[in-house]
Amino acid sequence: MRILDKYIIKRIISSYFLILVIFIGLYLIVDVFSTLSDILKAKTPIFILFKYYLNSIPFILSKVSPIAILISILFTFGELNKNNEIISMRATGTSIFKISIPVIFFALVISCIILFFQEKIVIHSQKKVEDIKSSFIKKDLITGADEKNLAFTSEDKIFFAEKFSPKNMILENVIIFNENDNKIIIKKTICKKIIYENQKWIAYNVIEYDLDENGRMINFPNKWESKELGLKDKPQELILKKSIFSTFYSLKHLKTEINRLKKVQSARLLDNLTIDYYQKIVEPFTHLFLVIGILPIALEIKKRKVGLSSFGVGFVFGFSYYVITSFSLALGKTGFILPLLSPCLTPLVFLSFGITGLILIR
Repeated sequence: MRILDKYIIKRIISSYFLILVIFIGLYLIVDVFSTLSDILKAKTPIFILFKYYLNSIPFILSKVSPIAILISILFTFGELNKNNEIISMRATGTSIFKISIPVIFFALVISCIILFFQEKIVIHSQKKVEDIKSSFIKKDLITGADEKNLAFTSEDKIFFAEKFSPKNMILENVIIFNENDNKIIIKKTICKKIIYENQKWIAYNVIEYDLDENGRMINFPNKWESKELGLKDKPQELILKKSIFSTFYSLKHLKTEINRLKKVQSARLLDNLTIDYYQKIVEPFTHLFLVIGILPIALEIKKRKVGLSSFGVGFVFGFSYYVITSFSLALGKTGFILPLLSPCLTPLVFLSFGITGLILIR
């Protein structure tokens, strides 16, 4: 690695970690004040609060890291411009691409670390956070609003409920698919409603069909007025699931769920889960896409107030990225664009903008 590359990376790393600590601290302060009434009402012990916020840090870090690296690069190159160091580099024959390489490499490394972090740490830490929240902070979580078209999995079963009422602890118009050990759908169950009673889920007006390997019904259906289900999830846990995709699922788990949905031919849910799957892959690499997109602006030779402009431009640029991402995901989930294209649209826009800008810089 060249001395110049080390110099640039060293300055970016120091800025990145400083901004990251500031953002994590601000996030925690805002969260404390937003949940203070719940904490006081529940009389949550200090030790439990410490565990809650300690386990919250991995998730917060994964969310604020892209903005932190964005602002650190703007700040670093702003300082270099202010001190005429970019002009000196260019005068010695160093091209814009050579100046950009260490920055892009750093962003790629951080993206890979966050991907690993997401799969190995965030999933488990967020489970602990939600457990603590439902048990010690927001104990009235079960009084939430009704949820329509709830889809989730539990062990070897896939559930599709037309409506879920957390307050009444009732699932309505439910279809359940059972798998065998070979992941083949062997049973389909239709229930008018499922009610959580005495720590158990009881299904009413149940019709059960046995299926062959091709999904065709075999034998006569079985019927029950009521039947206990082996569903271990409590009502508050169903609220946290919301859909078949959640923060708690790894990429491997999501891929398994996609294969399950292909078998039951649920096109809408399959498309949505496919979008969520690819978005979960793309999201850690937001660092890389933002960095490439911002480099033409960061390398612009222009005198400015480095601190204020770095934060301002960084927030506007990052906000634009997330707005376009939300819009493209919405287009994918409503069927206007292909599921695979939906998570990739924003990265393509920012990569095109960044690469074109770097080429045009004189």
